[in-house]
Amino acid sequence: PAAVRSRRAEPVRKWYVGQALKSFTGLIDILPKLTEKEVMAALALEAATRRRRSIIDRLISRAVRIRELDYSRQLKEKYHGKST
Repeated sequence: PAAVRSRRAEPVRKWYVGQALKSFTGLIDILPKLTEKEVMAALALEAATRRRRSIIDRLISRAVRIRELDYSRQLKEKYHGKST
């Protein structure tokens, strides 16, 4: 089986997480650039304050989408072979 790349080793870029939580507009601008780990860090911080449900919902949606894309890639590699 093909080795799965772990995202866990990636550091959290605190500036990006800060920008994501600064405002809803900041979140929308930076969200596509965040890694799964950064999304989860921002989600934990925002959920701890229980302030802005719209930001929490958007972060959850992004985390789900990142996992969906990763799972799709894994299945394609498994059943189609790794592309070069």
